[in-house]
Amino acid sequence: MCVRSRTGCVIPELTVRVARASNPRGTTAMTIRDHLNGLWSDEDFEEWYPRDGKPSLSPAQLATVSVLQFLLELSDRQAAESVRNRIDFKYALGMELEDPGFHHSVLADFRERLAEEGRADKLLNLALEKIQAIGLVRERGRQRTDSTHVLAAVRDLTRLELVTEAMRAALEELARRAPHELVGLVTEDWGKRYGRAARLGKNPSKPKTRIKETGEDVRLLLRYVHRYLPALRDGEQVQALRQIFVQNYFLDAQDRPKWREAEDAGLPPSAVAIVSPYDVSARYARRGETRWKGFLAHVTETCDPDTPSVITDVTTTKAAVHDTKALPGILANLDHRNLLSKEHFVDGGYLSVALKQQVAREHAVGLVGPIRARSTRQSRKGTVFHRDAFTIDWDAKKVTCPQGKVSRRWSTPPSLAPYVNVEFSPDDCRQCPVKAACTRTDARKVTFLPRDLYDIQSESRTEQQTQEWLSRYSLRAAIESTISEFVNGHGMRQCRYRSEEKAHVQHVLTAIAVNLERIGVHLPPAPARQPRNPTALQGFLDRQHIPRPRSWRVATHPAD
Repeated sequence: MCVRSRTGCVIPELTVRVARASNPRGTTAMTIRDHLNGLWSDEDFEEWYPRDGKPSLSPAQLATVSVLQFLLELSDRQAAESVRNRIDFKYALGMELEDPGFHHSVLADFRERLAEEGRADKLLNLALEKIQAIGLVRERGRQRTDSTHVLAAVRDLTRLELVTEAMRAALEELARRAPHELVGLVTEDWGKRYGRAARLGKNPSKPKTRIKETGEDVRLLLRYVHRYLPALRDGEQVQALRQIFVQNYFLDAQDRPKWREAEDAGLPPSAVAIVSPYDVSARYARRGETRWKGFLAHVTETCDPDTPSVITDVTTTKAAVHDTKALPGILANLDHRNLLSKEHFVDGGYLSVALKQQVAREHAVGLVGPIRARSTRQSRKGTVFHRDAFTIDWDAKKVTCPQGKVSRRWSTPPSLAPYVNVEFSPDDCRQCPVKAACTRTDARKVTFLPRDLYDIQSESRTEQQTQEWLSRYSLRAAIESTISEFVNGHGMRQCRYRSEEKAHVQHVLTAIAVNLERIGVHLPPAPARQPRNPTALQGFLDRQHIPRPRSWRVATHPAD
């Protein structure tokens, strides 16, 4: 018996069974195709390609191969070879057995298209629509989000190595685009300094001399390109060199480049500081004991009972972007996909009182997470004179201290984060018998949130101390296993490609691959196929009770 694919190709059913038994992960993709008839079709990608020119390969097939590539952790060459040789790939793609496949470079071109105009997210949208259609994602259920650090596909460089390598990369770019323009400019000294990759280490010889010479070389090259090579100014590496030079040097009164120091001209913050000329979007960040250069991947999944945990969003940001800045974008993506939850579980890094109020107002989503504990000196010492010990009269705009003294000033200074600042009279504080337990200045100042946010803060801090809240919040902990699955099972910790956009493509394809594995377990087995009706001769043999072979494998010749 044979199986007919979507494209009309015929694959022996026994061959399909062997493919399923020999490769469990390949079985997952085949099961998804059996139930969902593929995650997408060529019509879903019409806007990605021009209407004229040479016909392209099937974009639906390329998208499926890209997902299988991350499911099985294959390189481009290995994925293309699997398309040519593996039965499970041909079945999942609906290809003829004799189909020769395609060249591996086509996959890189397809990822280039995915990195443009948010197309990777559109690919995830198409996959989630099919998953929603079979009822594996509940409407307004529960979801959770967490992040993990991702290392950029670049070498770790010191500041001097960074400038030196940026200079070398710019010269390489100019040598490719206009080698004749470098005649007379590149000297023997430049050949020694930039003829090979910079590997100076943390303690190079003659560091001051190297810093001075490299700065002068960069200054000379940038002036030369600006004056004589205007057509080459927009080069990617030339632009990177210009930014790296400004971030690490400044010009003194004599217009000479000088090395920047933190206490002198100042260094750029990590949010904008370039760490490699080959990936200008990567950033340095530090969280606790973890230090890295690269990006952050924010993973969101469902956590409803009796349903698989489906990845509903993957957001890639620069490493220095705080989690609270990423959460509004995550919720906007979920809103676009009609996948907003009723409760969204996050850790303290994603949560602030103002953000909790904003999300509830704009999306009707309840953020569940710990509100940061008090951080004043008094609360850390454990004395009774922390902010909660003061009585607030919101209508009169007065605050009364535990000793009965009333504040003399109430102000709301302009700030991005709204707060109320209250001051007490120095005369009252100097004469207070418990002043040492309250403040070290002449008068106590108390800062707190506006009334609506203050109420949310107080209620949240009280609620998160209850056992009921702790039991409910325990759902968030399972996201750690999902992060471990991404990192250890699919290699998401290390970027395969350079740039934030291509790193996001990697994360989206990984998320779709994880979803395929998860929902494949929850789908029922493929329905049994009915055997063929017997032929006229076979029917005659059966009616006459004459034995006949039921499979070609048992058809043997008797010995002579």
